[in-house]
Amino acid sequence: MSGMERHRADYERSLYVALDGKREVVARIGRMNPEIDRLLEARGAAELVFVTAWNPRGTKAPDAENAAATRHLKDMLEEEDLDWLPHEGRSPEGDWVEKGFAVFDLPPADALGLAETVGQLAIVWCAYDQPAAVLFTKLAM
Repeated sequence: MSGMERHRADYERSLYVALDGKREVVARIGRMNPEIDRLLEARGAAELVFVTAWNPRGTKAPDAENAAATRHLKDMLEEEDLDWLPHEGRSPEGDWVEKGFAVFDLPPADALGLAETVGQLAIVWCAYDQPAAVLFTKLAM
């Protein structure tokens, strides 16, 4: 299995959780979720992307580095005045979590550029009435 195939498999088995207050809205690659559609409707948005700054280039980083990278990503989102919710990427078994952001109405090309800026290999894209999809950055190629 190539590195790209391994990464794709990891993304496809993971859970992408938008944290909307006490409610958790979960996206899975290749699956539609009416809860994602309701979240989009509630925010007046057509799409959202899940992006993290944790573990750049798929390499485990120390917690302090991940926390600093997350603060930097949050600052970039706020500088652009983007609408977002906290997000967690999780393994189905619950043995790892990566923190990030579910960003509303950020076009995929812009989201991919943002992800590349923080060293990420991919983002997860969701749109109304569409299955979630993993989109790879140039860093994954």
